[in-house]
Amino acid sequence: MLKLRVLLFDPEAAGARMPATLSTASANSQSYTNNSRSLFPQAPVFNLDTFSDRDFIVKDFVESLSDIAVPPNRRSGPSQDSTFDPKPLIRSFEHALNRMGDLSGDLELRENELSGAVRRAEAQHTSNVQTLGRKLEQTVDLFNRLDSSLNGDDYDSGGNQVVKIGERLEELDRQRQRALDAKFLIQCWMEVSERGEMFLLEDIRRQNNGEGKVRCAHIGRQLSKISQRLDPSSWTHVNGNGKHVNGVNGVNGAKGDHDQKRRHYNTRELIEKFSETLEKELLKSFDDFYRRQNFEGMRECANVLHDFNDGASVIAAFVNQHEFFISRNQLITDGLAGDAETWDRLADPDAEPPSVEPTLQSLVDEVKIVMQQESIVIKKAFPYSEQVLGKFLQRVFQQSIQQRLEMALEKANGISSLAFLRSLQAARSCLSTLLDDLKAHGLTEHPEPASPQIAIILDQQFDDLFVPYFVGSSYIEREKRSLEELYSSLLFKFNIFHVSLHPHIKICKGSHIAVTKTQDTHHIHEIVSKIRKRNVSICSRRIR
Repeated sequence: MLKLRVLLFDPEAAGARMPATLSTASANSQSYTNNSRSLFPQAPVFNLDTFSDRDFIVKDFVESLSDIAVPPNRRSGPSQDSTFDPKPLIRSFEHALNRMGDLSGDLELRENELSGAVRRAEAQHTSNVQTLGRKLEQTVDLFNRLDSSLNGDDYDSGGNQVVKIGERLEELDRQRQRALDAKFLIQCWMEVSERGEMFLLEDIRRQNNGEGKVRCAHIGRQLSKISQRLDPSSWTHVNGNGKHVNGVNGVNGAKGDHDQKRRHYNTRELIEKFSETLEKELLKSFDDFYRRQNFEGMRECANVLHDFNDGASVIAAFVNQHEFFISRNQLITDGLAGDAETWDRLADPDAEPPSVEPTLQSLVDEVKIVMQQESIVIKKAFPYSEQVLGKFLQRVFQQSIQQRLEMALEKANGISSLAFLRSLQAARSCLSTLLDDLKAHGLTEHPEPASPQIAIILDQQFDDLFVPYFVGSSYIEREKRSLEELYSSLLFKFNIFHVSLHPHIKICKGSHIAVTKTQDTHHIHEIVSKIRKRNVSICSRRIR
């Protein structure tokens, strides 16, 4: 009751509007006539939802109670012959207070119920927490005991016993597997040496799975070692004629004759033939997978072929059949690009030297693209990708780039020493940029930089390209020769001027044309013209 009274006179709740329930009650109240007055006006109707509404305003609620209590004929204003009658208002507010008392009782009852439910929930929660705590303690205790048991602490060493038993079982399983492999190897050797057949290995080879082919490769290599020790005669045959070694046929001749009759198959030839057949089959499968871009199949074949000769055959097949080398072999006979004016400008000391030879630049650009693309294929197709990438780089530098570089430098050397030195410097700068780009790209390590092994291979190939031109004093001699030619060309006009003063003086190095004192200026111009026509010196043709 006290809560509702405070609510009625709370000034902070005056900002909301009258609830819809109370407005409806006021509109349905009993109306009064002009000549009569009701002694029992309609009581206001409201419930707990009326006060819980967010739009509830105390002022509007009190006004609605007053409107219900005042008859309609008196709401227009007081008249002269009427007096204020507080009884309807008193009865209306008394009824409202009684109703609020009932609602307060209901609210208190509901509050008690909710409080009881909360206390029960809290008790249940406390019980659950205690139960879970006990279970957690039990779990931790069990874990500690299990850990102590496994570590062999205190008196319990059961865990160590279990570990030892497991290790022993693994060791026995490995011994069993080795015994089975040894048994199968002995069966294969007896089949080869006594019957000249390899049906057991053929059955495994025809299974068409990677593990079986790897096993065939391992057994084939082991059989080859056994044959070297137990059948040395098959490794000394020449054109089908046996040659005995270490006196096998000397002592105990009867036993030797018996062995020769029993072992009449060339085990080396049979084993090598099987290994060769398996290798060819794997190489063909690798090529088929490569054409279909089946990297998983390529990787499986490459893994098996690595057991034959460290993968040399599959690497050679991959590199030799690559489209880049095939197309470049067809274009290697093509001449160098560039017209005569470009090559002459290369030999002119006063002209700006042109860039690297166009065909060499085109090759370098193509190598950069091919290496970036093929490094992805190599990484996916080979488990030993760095080894394959190294062979590919060696083939690119030692064949394609070196041949084109030699052609360009050979033609430049035929023009002049200056042209050769300029071509050599431009080619070295171009190839150095190629190496930096490949290292930065990373190749098989992309997007990371290239690995140290690949970086070493690139540097080694780059150095090998220019070793013939820098070894010893060859480069210094070329520089000296070029400086001599430049010096002679600068003194060419000076020599021409003094020709008339000093007879029998050579005009330029390499020219044996002489003039006398009686020659006039016109004759001197004729001499210069002859020098130009005979191409005595490239430098003398350029400087006038």
